[in-house]
Amino acid sequence: MDEKPFWLFSLMQTLVTALTAYVVALFIELVLLRVAALPHGPLWVQDFYLPFLFIITGVVVGIMSIPYWMKEWDPGLRSFSMFSSSFLAAMTVFTQTGFFNPDLPLRFLTNHVFLPLRHILNI
Repeated sequence: MDEKPFWLFSLMQTLVTALTAYVVALFIELVLLRVAALPHGPLWVQDFYLPFLFIITGVVVGIMSIPYWMKEWDPGLRSFSMFSSSFLAAMTVFTQTGFFNPDLPLRFLTNHVFLPLRHILNI
């Protein structure tokens, strides 16, 4: 008989997975922005930047979502894949439209968790 874990343990595991996926998606978005800005030359027009960014983001989101579609793979990996690909797609959309700043959750965590913890530990 399979026993379900305590609900608080499952909630904390999901939150840690989502936070890790957010940080990974933020890193990958920064890499993609850097890669999209690399092409130069006489045939490269600045108007190609956004379509190129859209294409490479779509490819990376597709590759990152492969574990989600594999039912026999680890459920933790599948949820991480779903979170990270969703966060990457949302960050790219929000960054390019200017509708919402996707760095706000990281700033909130830094200001209200990491800096007070650093002050308490005198680091």
